[in-house]
Amino acid sequence: MVKKLTRIGLLAVLLVVLVFAVACGDDGTTDTTAAPTDTTAAPTDTTAAPTDTTAGGGPATGEPIKIGVIASLTGTAAAPMPSMQAMLDFEVETLNNNGGVNGRPIEIISVDDKSDPTTAVAVATKLITQDNVVAILGPLSTPPCLAVAPLCEKYQVPMLRWDTPTLEYPNAMGDWDFVCSVGPPDVADALMGQIKAEGWKNILGAADILPPNFQSLELLKDMVGEAGAKITVLPDTWPLDATDLTPFVNKIWAAYQEVKPDAVFAMSAVVQTAQIHKGLVDYGITVPIHSGPVSSHPGILAMGPEAVEGLYFIGAGITNPSQLPDGYPNKELMLDLATRYTAKYNEPPTLFAGAAYDSFRILLEGLKVGGDDRAKVRDGIEAIQGLAVSQGVVNYSPDDHMLHGGYNAWQVKDGVFTFVRELN
Repeated sequence: MVKKLTRIGLLAVLLVVLVFAVACGDDGTTDTTAAPTDTTAAPTDTTAAPTDTTAGGGPATGEPIKIGVIASLTGTAAAPMPSMQAMLDFEVETLNNNGGVNGRPIEIISVDDKSDPTTAVAVATKLITQDNVVAILGPLSTPPCLAVAPLCEKYQVPMLRWDTPTLEYPNAMGDWDFVCSVGPPDVADALMGQIKAEGWKNILGAADILPPNFQSLELLKDMVGEAGAKITVLPDTWPLDATDLTPFVNKIWAAYQEVKPDAVFAMSAVVQTAQIHKGLVDYGITVPIHSGPVSSHPGILAMGPEAVEGLYFIGAGITNPSQLPDGYPNKELMLDLATRYTAKYNEPPTLFAGAAYDSFRILLEGLKVGGDDRAKVRDGIEAIQGLAVSQGVVNYSPDDHMLHGGYNAWQVKDGVFTFVRELN
């Protein structure tokens, strides 16, 4: 009998496209409604001082150091930008009130690329040649990033991009391009860590159309043998604008009956993951159902316990830092950041806000070395080793401008993101 899923409608448009969607420039949604508030456990109270990126001793003075932000304020990648812009504003305010960079304040100049490569090149040109920015944060989606990177190379301006690498575009482009998000290899490595830790030998995988999701599963096909496991990946992917996933849940259920897996990996956006999880649970599936990093968005908890209770996923430090084990590399940093951010905005930081923080934190290391000298800033960024950020620990080098993730395993328990284990 074919089952009909109950649609989860309130946030369906809002959360269909999250980090992987915008990273790949996919045409999913333009809804920019703010995510629901107070959906995660409150961070542990801490009075830790702001991150050590400042000169200290009161407000910064002098000539500002200008940073360009290519923000997708409109267009298909616009949904995450409010939380990202809020984080940048928050960090700049904190920094400037505490001495700035070597005593100088930071000035952010934000421009809208409209999620369009041609517009991105135009606004980037203005930032570089007229506004004389020291560096650029963004863009958010891959097509604008690919368009802007050669321009930054030409003018020798550091670019700290937010898009998610795919197997087609796995690396930074040139000496001035730094990737501040993690891609399918890191996701696959984390999922592989879960397979080994849980002892799963037979996995069923399904994903939406976004490359970082289905590519992670494709990579797993070549990896699981080392653990004596196998994975069956369904060939059909679902579109980002699908609001009724009943046909795909039915396909997963049919495959489940045939494969009889130890776990199901369902890689998709927040609302779709919730629909799939609920549909499979309604069918009576009791094996673990596992999703990817996007499920760490606090909005998934608003789907309700009937939809997401028990769901496993991989996420980074920003997910719920109070749950991280003592001694975790970025625990104290994430506790401090989450506490201060929540106090200001009355909602926890999202994974998108965490990505914005990471890029800014990385750039500050370069600014402390180079001030407003673009080449020295670039060299300072390239020399970063062991810098804890929300997505892991940054270790750049002349041969590697990629951010490799520090993902953990999490589970929704009693309506809270609950830490399971470290993965990579």
